[in-house]
Amino acid sequence: MIRKLIPLVSFRSGPDKKLYTSLKNITGLSVKNLQLYKQAFMHSSSNVKSAQTLYNNERLEFLGDAILGAIIGEYLFKKYPNKDEGFLTQLRSKIVNRKNLHELALKFGLNNFLKTNLSKKDKLKSSAYGDAFEALIGALYLDLGYEQTKKFVVNKIVKLHIDLVELLNSDSDFKSQLQIYCQKNKLELQYDWTERNDPGQGKCYLVNVVISSKAYEGFEHYSKKVAEQKAAEIALAEINRG
Repeated sequence: MIRKLIPLVSFRSGPDKKLYTSLKNITGLSVKNLQLYKQAFMHSSSNVKSAQTLYNNERLEFLGDAILGAIIGEYLFKKYPNKDEGFLTQLRSKIVNRKNLHELALKFGLNNFLKTNLSKKDKLKSSAYGDAFEALIGALYLDLGYEQTKKFVVNKIVKLHIDLVELLNSDSDFKSQLQIYCQKNKLELQYDWTERNDPGQGKCYLVNVVISSKAYEGFEHYSKKVAEQKAAEIALAEINRG
């Protein structure tokens, strides 16, 4: 027991105490592996090569994006038992969009922890703080597991910072938003789509947004309308990331 306590006491009283305390204040959880959180706040511009591995937050961001989507999806599934998949997908997209993640990161003060290696003339992309937020989710999942991470997301984020009623009433017509953007910037917009027959399910549509010959990541759905909206949302998110 003594051998197990010594590293913990040393860790809390050493130079990492500030990070540990800040993380506990932010998440309401007692983290264990601080190295994960240091990596979560390491921007790709600060790449550190170690044993042929790049040390930054991009992998944790990838994981955090998936975990956050799963937690929000589970929460909405239980909260709205009579709503269809299209409703749940759109509401989840509103919650985890880049703008919301950026604002949440700033509310939690993650901008004070993000480490970069950019010169003064280089501008940090607007998505960097939202990416760090997702990386934090990934770190929490690896450190404490799904249930503890869910506790943070639901209690500290959804219940305190997300107004579901406002989101439900907000403009979710991503096609119109994208059309306005393209008209304003004199860009040609088109939607390319293909369909396939899914046995037992019917027609499935894959829609790609193409803006002035540039194709964006597509989205597949059994509803062509939903696929178009989601494809437009994906394109807008990439445009906003710069």
